[in-house]
Amino acid sequence: FSRCRSLVQRRPCFSRLGSFERETKEKDKKVTSGHVFGVGSAFLAPTTACRRCPGDTPASRRRPPAVFQRVSPSATSLGKPPLHLYSVLRPPGGTPPLTCWLSTSSSAFDDVPLKGVKFLSYSTDSLNKTGKVNESTESLTDEGTEMMDSQLMGEFEVDAKELEANSWSFSVDKKFLKQVKKDVIKRQDVIYELIQTEMHHVRTLRIMWNVYSKGLQKEVQLEAQAVERLFPMLDDLLDIHTHFFSSILDRKREAQQKGKDGGFVIHKIGDVLFNHFSGSNADRMKRVYGKFCSRYNEAVNFYKELHSKDKRLQAFIKKKMSSSIVRRLGICECILLVTQRITKYPVLLQRILQHTKGEIWLERDHKEVAEALQLVKEVVTTVDSKVNEHEKKHRLKEVHSRMDSKSIMRMKSSQMFAREDLLHGRKLLHDGPLQLKNSVGRLKDVQALLLSDVVVFLQEKDQKYVFASLDQRSTVISLQKLIVREVANEEKGLFLITAGKKPEMLEVYASSKEERNTWMQLIQEAMNSM
Repeated sequence: FSRCRSLVQRRPCFSRLGSFERETKEKDKKVTSGHVFGVGSAFLAPTTACRRCPGDTPASRRRPPAVFQRVSPSATSLGKPPLHLYSVLRPPGGTPPLTCWLSTSSSAFDDVPLKGVKFLSYSTDSLNKTGKVNESTESLTDEGTEMMDSQLMGEFEVDAKELEANSWSFSVDKKFLKQVKKDVIKRQDVIYELIQTEMHHVRTLRIMWNVYSKGLQKEVQLEAQAVERLFPMLDDLLDIHTHFFSSILDRKREAQQKGKDGGFVIHKIGDVLFNHFSGSNADRMKRVYGKFCSRYNEAVNFYKELHSKDKRLQAFIKKKMSSSIVRRLGICECILLVTQRITKYPVLLQRILQHTKGEIWLERDHKEVAEALQLVKEVVTTVDSKVNEHEKKHRLKEVHSRMDSKSIMRMKSSQMFAREDLLHGRKLLHDGPLQLKNSVGRLKDVQALLLSDVVVFLQEKDQKYVFASLDQRSTVISLQKLIVREVANEEKGLFLITAGKKPEMLEVYASSKEERNTWMQLIQEAMNSM
């Protein structure tokens, strides 16, 4: 009885504790973004309901356990927020105010103060919106890319099915093959090889255009100018070879329609070849391939630079390389294949010409194939000269950038020659290491530049180029009135003699007799062209 009496006397303490809890609950009502909860706070009590939000019940706010998914490399490497991370914060089936459903117990939120719930709600809502936008954009991009790839793959398969045989000999019936002469078989095999390899070339160009060029602009957000640096003149290349492939493929189809006994023979191909490598078509090929091939090194270096810095590009390339349509054909490989293609035509046409004989009906075709062969050789020679010219121009700029800006040389005509004069209307014709012999017989290593009107000798000083010094003689020599002679009993040496009232002579040595002869020939040609 005494113990019960003491408990009754202590009851006011419980009453004071209850008033403290009521005050705490009233405070909680004021800090939960305007929501009034009957019991406890929204942040701590998972079973309470907001009296102001219609339809807000403990069941509607009960969130299933968070499921953490593995973050895909493509999402993070492209710089896009991984969408599945938001599923931990976002309830399924709508986005009610965060404070109405964030009450689900989570150890990650146990220590967050109630005052931060309002700001957390705003920030998460923005993440939800961003996630929805990225999710929809990403899905649309993937769907569009898949549709384009499947369409392109379908077109490739149509052409590949028509040319699936390894050679013409395997595409015709064996009985028909026994009736055909050996020279005709070899000719048909080479023509078939020309058509088949042209198909592969067009496929490479279409991968560059449809997959890489478009994809880099849409998915990686590269500017059109950057893509042009990677694939110069790509539109023209694709147009040229699409028409050529269509022409030679039509010739094959015409022969198949006229064929019999399970086989066919392409009687005439020279006119198609002649038309493709002559006139305006030839001029266009020279211009387009001249620019594309001369920019090869720049394009490859530019791609490597972009790939090392841009994570979106890295992820894009990784995704495309696993595609069945690309077949692990990277950008650098595509560029190299295109530059090599033009050098294949002379070989193929020479082989066709070699086996275009022995029949009367082949005489006219022999003439047209021979003319086409000469035309394609001219195209290749012109492209090669354009590539060489571009490389020389780039090399001269490189030397100019390494020149000491204060270095200057007085020519024999008393004209001053400075660093900027290297680029002043001059072209680099040839360059390489040589040696100059001084008055005491010692050889000095120099870098020689043969320009369109002068020969310049440079030496390295403090990792920069300066004009070479040689017994107070000028090392910038004009090609006007220049005499070039061999050094007696020295197969590697030559004299450069400047004529005039006071003639000067430089004794120059190359690394070999062949190199000396090359310098002498090029200097003589430059003098004659002035």
